[in-house]
Amino acid sequence: MRKSLLSAVLLAPALALAAGSAIITLEMPVGARQLGMGEAGAALADDATAMYYNPAGLAFGPLSDEWKMSYEAPSANAPYFTKMASRAKNGFFSKSELWAGTAEGILKFDGEQWVDYHSVTLQGNAKVRDAVRVYVGTERGIDEYTRQVKAFNDIKNADDESHVVEVKMPWNLVVKDTITAILYESRTEKLWVGTPKALYRFDGKAWKSYETELGAHRITALENQGASLWIGTDNGLFLYRNGEFEQKGKVLPSQKINALVWSESRKELFVAVEGAGVARLVPKKSVNDKDRWSLFTDEDGVMDLNPKALAVDSSGHVWATHKEGLSHFNLRKWEQVRFEGNTVNDISVDQKGAIWIATDKGVWRHLPDYATASGRKAELERGVAEDETKVKKDDEWTHYHSGNGLSTNKVWAVLPQGNDVWFSTANGMEQYKDADYQLTAFYEKLLPILNIPDLYHLFGGMTIPVSEWGTLGFFVNFVSFGSTVVSGDLEADDLVAYNSSEIVGGFSYGTRFPNDWGLGLSIKLFYSDLSSGASAGEDEATTFGYAFDVGVLKKNLFVDHLNFALVLANIGPSVYYVDKTIEDPIPLTWRLGLSYELLSMADYKWVVVADYNREVVYDDDKGNPEPFYTACWKSIVNPERGGDGLTAAKNSLMQGVFNVGTEFIYSNTIALRTGYLYDQTGKRQEVDFGFGFMLSDMLQFDFATIKDVGDNDGVRDGQMRFGMLFKF
Repeated sequence: MRKSLLSAVLLAPALALAAGSAIITLEMPVGARQLGMGEAGAALADDATAMYYNPAGLAFGPLSDEWKMSYEAPSANAPYFTKMASRAKNGFFSKSELWAGTAEGILKFDGEQWVDYHSVTLQGNAKVRDAVRVYVGTERGIDEYTRQVKAFNDIKNADDESHVVEVKMPWNLVVKDTITAILYESRTEKLWVGTPKALYRFDGKAWKSYETELGAHRITALENQGASLWIGTDNGLFLYRNGEFEQKGKVLPSQKINALVWSESRKELFVAVEGAGVARLVPKKSVNDKDRWSLFTDEDGVMDLNPKALAVDSSGHVWATHKEGLSHFNLRKWEQVRFEGNTVNDISVDQKGAIWIATDKGVWRHLPDYATASGRKAELERGVAEDETKVKKDDEWTHYHSGNGLSTNKVWAVLPQGNDVWFSTANGMEQYKDADYQLTAFYEKLLPILNIPDLYHLFGGMTIPVSEWGTLGFFVNFVSFGSTVVSGDLEADDLVAYNSSEIVGGFSYGTRFPNDWGLGLSIKLFYSDLSSGASAGEDEATTFGYAFDVGVLKKNLFVDHLNFALVLANIGPSVYYVDKTIEDPIPLTWRLGLSYELLSMADYKWVVVADYNREVVYDDDKGNPEPFYTACWKSIVNPERGGDGLTAAKNSLMQGVFNVGTEFIYSNTIALRTGYLYDQTGKRQEVDFGFGFMLSDMLQFDFATIKDVGDNDGVRDGQMRFGMLFKF
C-alpha cells in the first residue's frame, strides 16, 4: 500500500518529530497562553494546560487547594491584622476584593498582592494636588497631604509630576489609626472603617469622617441592614440612615457593644453586650412603631455575659463566641459548645453553611448536619418534637493547625471569601485557597500558508481539585489532517482522497509533597486513523495505543519564585498501522523547564520561562525501536549526527528544541506575551506573540500567533491560536 500522506508529511517537519516516530498529536502543544511564550510551560504549569506540559503542576495552586502565607506580620506579640471585610463577586465579569484592618491602617488584597494604597488616574490637566483634594475630602492640611503623596509616589519636582498619569494614594493618608471595625457595603459600594476615635467612609473616590456627627467614639462593630448601617461603640449602639445618626439600645444594662450581626431571614439584629449577654432587637417598621428588645443571659443558656463575636449561619441560627467556647441559638433555645483549655477569638460562616471558629489552638470548621441538604430534609421529616440529639450525629468537625496547613496555632480572626478562607494569625495573614474547577478550550488552524482544508487542532480539558489529595484532570487532544491523496498502485494514475485524524484522550493527577515538591502522572489513550474512507478490500492505516507522562515540579528552587520542572512524556509501546513487522515508536520526550517571577507587584507581574524538549526515539541494530527505559538515555548518548566527546554532547543537545518566553500582566487584567523557538533539526526559528484578557476572576481569553524568522519554508508563519479558560 504505497501512500502519499501529504498532510502528515508536511506536518511532521513543522513539529520536528524524530524520524520514524508516530502519533503526531502526542506532541502537539496546546494553550494559546503558552504558545505565545515560545511554547514553554513545563515549569509554569499553573492552569489546566498543565496536563500537557507537566501534570505535576496540578499539585499546586491555583489548580489545587493550598495553604499560603499571604502577608507576614512585623510582630507576633499582638494581632497585626485586626479586622477583615470582603466584596464578593456580584456579577459574571466582576472581581472579588478584600480589605484588612491593621494596627497601622488599611491594606487591600488585589487578587495577587496586598497594597497600602488606592490608585487614582489623573484626568485632563489635573495635578497631584487636585487628586489629593478629592481623596481626602477637605482643604484642611492640603499642603501636607500633597507633600506626603508626592513622597509616596517618588515625585521630586515638576518634571516628575508632568509624567505622572496614575497617582497612588496611601490608605493611611486619612485613616492612620488601628482599625477596630471594617465593613464593605455592597449595595452602595462603600467601605466603612472604624477606629478608636472615629468612623470613616470611603466611596471609591473620597474619604469622609463622621467624627463631628457621631462624636469621638471607639467603633467596635459595623453591620449592614439594607439602607441602614448599625454601629457598635464603647458607649452605645447607633443607627445611621439617610444621613442621620440615632442612638439605640439605651434600655440595655451596658452600653459597651462588642459585636453585631443582622439576621436577614428573621429581620433581627443580635448584639453582643459586654457584661450583659446577647441582646436581640426587632427594629421598628414605622415612626409610630417601637423597637422591641430582648436579652439572653446565662440563665437562658448563654455561656457567659461577655460574648466577643457573633455570626448567623445559613439556617438563621445565631452563634456567639466566649473565652472558652460558643453559645448556639437554634431559634428555640441556647446550647453550649465548650473548648476546654482554649480561647475562642472569632467566628464566621462561609457560603456553603460551614462555621469557621478561630482559637488560640488553630481553627475549627464545623458543618452542622442541619446545614446540609440531607440534614434539612431529615429535620423536616422528623419534626421538631423529636430528640434533637439525632440532628447532631452527622455534624462535621475539622481541625486546622500548624501540623496540617497553618503556620501557627494562634488565630485571631477568620473570614471566608467565596471559596477561600482568610486567617489573621500570630504570623500574619494566611489564606486557604480552595481551588476552582478549570475548564479550558483551544483551537488553531494548522499551516495556514499551505491552505490545506480541514487541517486544524483542538484541545479541551478540565481540572477538578480533590481537597488535600491534589487535583484530577481530564483532556482530549484532536488533530484533523484533512484530506490525504493516495495512489492505488504503480500502474494506476487515479487518485483517491482519504480523511486523516488523530485523537488523544486521558486523565492526569498531581499531588504535593513537602518542601514544595509536586509529582504528576498523565495516562493517555490514542487512536490514529490515516485512511478513513478506504475502499472495500483495502487495508486501513489505523492504530490504537496508550502512553503516559511522569513529571516533577519543584517550587522555589534555591531562591523564591524560581521553579524547576522535569518531565518524561509519551512513555509507551511502539505502534504499527498495516504491517505488524513494521513498528513506529511514539515520540518519547524529555522536557526540562525553568520559570522565574522577575516582578511581582500590586499592578504588575512579570515572569520568564524556558523549556528544552528532547525527543529520545532510538532504534536497535535491526532497526526496531528500543523500549523507553533504554531509548531515554541511548538517544542522548548516541545522537543521530554522531561524534565523540564534546562534539557528541553538542550534537545531542542541538537535537532538541529550545523554547524561551515571557509574560507581563498588568493589573491582573491584560497580559502581553512573546517567545522564541529554535529547532535546528526541524529547521525552525520562530518568534511568538500573544496577549490575554482576564475579564473577571472566572474568565480569560488568550490569543497567539507565529512569525517565522528562519531561512526555511516557514509553513507555520502567521499561524493563529485561540484559547479560553473558565474557572468555576
